[in-house]
Formats: sequence, C-alpha cells, structure tokens
Amino acid sequence: MSNDKHYHPAVAQRLHAFVSLHDWTGLIPYLESLSNSQFRTAGYMLGEHYAPLMAENDLWEMTIALVERNAKAFLGTMLKAISQGLTEDRLHLHSNGAKAFLSLVAQQPVDRQKALLALLPVVSKPEDVNWLFRRMAVDDGEPRLPYLLRINTLPAGYALFRSTKYVDHNRPLLLRLTYFLMKRGDALGFNLASLLRTTYGLDEVSGVFSLRIEPYQLARIENSYEAFCEAMRR
Repeated sequence: MSNDKHYHPAVAQRLHAFVSLHDWTGLIPYLESLSNSQFRTAGYMLGEHYAPLMAENDLWEMTIALVERNAKAFLGTMLKAISQGLTEDRLHLHSNGAKAFLSLVAQQPVDRQKALLALLPVVSKPEDVNWLFRRMAVDDGEPRLPYLLRINTLPAGYALFRSTKYVDHNRPLLLRLTYFLMKRGDALGFNLASLLRTTYGLDEVSGVFSLRIEPYQLARIENSYEAFCEAMRR
C-alpha cells in the first residue's frame, strides 16, 4: 500500500483504527475534518484497500453510515466496492445488510439510479434482477426499461424482453427500444432488436440481423431463460 500514489500514512493510520474498532460514528466526523485532498484519499482507501478485507456485516454497516451522512461523497466509491464484492462472492445481495443499504438508497431518485446502474451489471440471475428492482421500488414494465437498455448482460436482456410485454400496445415505444438496441452496437443488443422485431411484427425496422427467430419459438424463449440464452448466443 505504501507505493500507492493515493496512500497517506497519517490518514491510513487513523482509518485503520476506526475500521478495526468498527467505530463508524467516530469515522464520519474524522473524514469531515480532512482537507479536500485528504478526504479524496480517505474515500479511495476505504473503497479500494479496506473494503475488500472487511467482514460482510462490517462493510454494510460502514457503507450505510457513510452514505446516510453524505451520499454524494461516498455512494460512488462504495458502490464500486460493493459491485466487486458481489462479483467475488464476498458480499451477498440477499443479506440483511444489503437489504438495509438498498432501502436507504431507494429513498432518493438519484441515489437509486446510481445504485441500480452499478449493481445490475453484476447480477447473475434474472430473478435477482427483478428482486433488485422490487427492493428499489421500481415498478414492472416501462419504469425498468431505461435501466435495462443500458446493461449488456443476459439476465438484464431477459428482464428487458419480459418487460416489453407491459408496453406491447405502444408501438412507437417498441420501435424506439429496438432502434436503441441496434445503436448500442453490441451483439446482444442486435439479437434483442431482432427478437423484438419478430415478436411485435416491427417490419419497418431494417437491418442485417444474424439472429433468425421463428414465430413458433417465441413462447419458449419468453418463458424459459435457458431458451432465451441459447437464442442470444447464436
């Protein structure tokens, strides 16, 4: 750690003491007493150096204390640490700490948006995508689409496809979704666009699609995540 350009010995010593004692009420006023450069250093060190070594309950407790006091300063840093922890299976989405954290950030629209855009890419199952939306009080259907359109993963893609069923009466919206997916430029986006074109008969959408879906296959793809993944990987 001593060779890290973000390392500051005096700050590191104080942070180590607060983290070791689980003294979150003492940590916050200490952080607020730092200069701007020291404050940035402390935030970096908490997220990059201390968070990966902390027990899960301790990390959630510290994160909640920091975000509750100053979400603007700490939410981004801690979301990065949380995403990494979930990816490495050190943190768990259904833990009590995670639920408390999600309930906190769901209270503010800006914080909710930041959290969803950070966490959705690391969710590995479509049921957890839906669970995360419910915990964050984002309703089914259209309210979820702006988030899902930006996430290039199979669980999010499946949730997106299922969510379009709530807006199947809105052809202009379906066309905008399809064109957005094409413009996104990745393979999954193009395959999703082809799937929407076939599902909703959007014949005015032109393009070269490698994915060919027959109408008789649609019901299975809609109702089976495994079938959806098989189709998207063609």
